[in-house]
Amino acid sequence: MRRIFFFLIYFLPLSLFAQFTESRSMNIRALQMQLNDQWDAVPVLTLGSDDDICFSFDEMSHTYHRYTYRVVHCNADWSQSELFPIDYLEGFNDQPIEDWQTSENTTQLYSHYQFYLPNDDVSLKVSGNYKVEVYDDEADDDTPIALFGFLVVEPRVGIEAQVSSDTEIDRNATHQQVSFKVNYAGYDISSPATETKVRVFQNRRLDNFIDGIKPTYITSGQLEYVHNRELIFEAGNEFRRFEVTDPHSPGMNVESIVYSEPYHHVQLYADSPSRSYSNVRDENGRFYVNTLEGYGSAMEADYSLVHFRLNTPYRTGGNYYLLGDYWGNRFSDSNKLLYDSNEGAYVTTQLMKFGVHNYQYVWLPTGAKCALTAVAEGDFFNTENEYLILVYHRAFGSRYDKLIGVQRVYFSY
Repeated sequence: MRRIFFFLIYFLPLSLFAQFTESRSMNIRALQMQLNDQWDAVPVLTLGSDDDICFSFDEMSHTYHRYTYRVVHCNADWSQSELFPIDYLEGFNDQPIEDWQTSENTTQLYSHYQFYLPNDDVSLKVSGNYKVEVYDDEADDDTPIALFGFLVVEPRVGIEAQVSSDTEIDRNATHQQVSFKVNYAGYDISSPATETKVRVFQNRRLDNFIDGIKPTYITSGQLEYVHNRELIFEAGNEFRRFEVTDPHSPGMNVESIVYSEPYHHVQLYADSPSRSYSNVRDENGRFYVNTLEGYGSAMEADYSLVHFRLNTPYRTGGNYYLLGDYWGNRFSDSNKLLYDSNEGAYVTTQLMKFGVHNYQYVWLPTGAKCALTAVAEGDFFNTENEYLILVYHRAFGSRYDKLIGVQRVYFSY
């Protein structure tokens, strides 16, 4: 049997992420945020609307834990803002998570916890970045066991955006360039060049986002970000995908499923580095919990050990990682591949919940913060990627960054 690699939790400092999930315990898994019960939506609440976000996670036992959550308002760079809870919350922090259920008919026992924001006890007063910290009241230390990062927008500006393969670096080759205009006519910004901040993200990745960019042109009521080399992204390739919804029937990209107590072992077909564009449907790195027998129930989807294999020679100067929402788009020991000299391949085994999963292999050079897709997936201009543009405003003398505009745009060839 392929060896099982036990997981180590590696903490990354908060940076300028768009949104994020982070488990800080091996027992906390499958963190998700769903806007208005849409599994593929970006978790952005519109201030004053009927929007809500469902925050959920699994704890790997049937033992009840008294979890509480705390809402923290943050600046655009995810540092804590100067606001006090009374300034941004209607209600009180440290609310208990009372909605929980134990798994049903699963080989792996777990309890599913969830809560919504806003709710009858807590609502949000201002826009910006928000962090939710989840605590175990029975733990000996006062450190969160899970983190969620989401956004609240007060729409004040319009954003016109497009993505092109005709970039300042190459034309129809390996890159994509984002261009956009921010229309702020009717909204008072005294000094647009200094009071606004813009962030741009590709497929919710936390390593290759763009920030600190200045507008190319400033006209009356409009900021233009065009022909900007900083807004060029490596195009990558479509995400790979596998499906496990029935322990008795292998799904897409699954070679076999074998039960060896206490786990279902899911053997994926071996992968190889891509040499051409993969014209397949993907979900840009997301995952969807599902099971054939449980009709998509979050409490009836089992966990399995999924065996990944990348057939490629040993490489020095960095490491291969799995990238996707299931791993919080982070690089840690838990999703790093190790080279198996006996098999001549990079391998890893991951404890994953039944459903549809997107993943990519990326190469992170030693000492680098940004991973490369070209090494294992290739970079192809016609890759359908999702980009998120965030516009913040902090007027002179203000104590926090307002989020005044959000736009999601796709490149489609």
